[in-house]
Amino acid sequence: MRSRTMKQHRSSVVGVAGVVAATLLAAASAGLPVARADSGPLEPAPVTFSVTDPYARSVEREIHGFRVDPPCAATSVVLLQHGLSYDAGAWDFSPEQGYSYARTLAAAGYTVVAIDRLGYGASTLDDGYRATVDAHADIAHQIVQQLRGEFDHVAIGGHSAGAEVSELEAGLFDDVDALIAMGYHQFPSARFLGDFVTGDIPRALLSDYEYFLGTPSHRAAMFYTAAAEPWVVAADTAAAHLTPSGEILTITVQPSRVLAPFVRAPVFLQLADSDRLFPSAFALLAAASFIQSPSVTLDLVPQAGHTYMLHRTGPAAGERIADWLRGRPETPSCLP
Repeated sequence: MRSRTMKQHRSSVVGVAGVVAATLLAAASAGLPVARADSGPLEPAPVTFSVTDPYARSVEREIHGFRVDPPCAATSVVLLQHGLSYDAGAWDFSPEQGYSYARTLAAAGYTVVAIDRLGYGASTLDDGYRATVDAHADIAHQIVQQLRGEFDHVAIGGHSAGAEVSELEAGLFDDVDALIAMGYHQFPSARFLGDFVTGDIPRALLSDYEYFLGTPSHRAAMFYTAAAEPWVVAADTAAAHLTPSGEILTITVQPSRVLAPFVRAPVFLQLADSDRLFPSAFALLAAASFIQSPSVTLDLVPQAGHTYMLHRTGPAAGERIADWLRGRPETPSCLP
């Protein structure tokens, strides 16, 4: 595994509407470290949750994914939710190369549950119009409640659209101990908005599943920068899923604009410095939306685009999430 170093510069951000405390961790450009976690014994195991269809309470759905347990008896669990065109595999992409947030968090003393959200991967759905953003939030809530039966502390996190769903779940149900929002806020770029309005929405109106961002080459260009390893970009592109059109049509208004102010858990907001979808320039405005959170921490991932977890600086960003969780009394680790 490569061993390199990276400096971090810290600065305080003035709180908004009272008690929002935010810290911006702007990583310097020198060095491209990878995760410290040893992926050896931390092997994913399949997991399945039975949930009620939010639109037909008499219908049960199966949500599939995987679980990684730490080398100790965890009392805290992290539920991870992927973005558009992904599945749970995004969180355990290539552990041999350090690209596994799931194993990084497990090595820090947390059980990690990563799911294929409804309509993606093994969590199949015949009608993609039924996989709306609010349905995803309801399903996430049901899974959180099931995890509460085993764990004392539950954190929820997601990347991109998975962050939208996580924010909705935390704001609507107020039942998680921490929120991790990755690569997402309520201020999308003009370029992305143009793509979405002129491409994704029309395609979603024509079919119940669509290819997010239109073509593999355009998706790769929007998700990655030249700093990413070419083999990673190629493998990620080949693994892309069609996106349920119900999610496309309901995420347009970004319901988290209304629900983020109701999140009362501590928040870790992680953004990439070169994200073409959700620019880091709006980081402070995004942090300010969590007006009831007792603590909002901002983290900037250097030399990375939207899918920063799979850039060279992504593994170190996963370590910073683990460090943040370990520093919160709401999410204790089972490791000393």
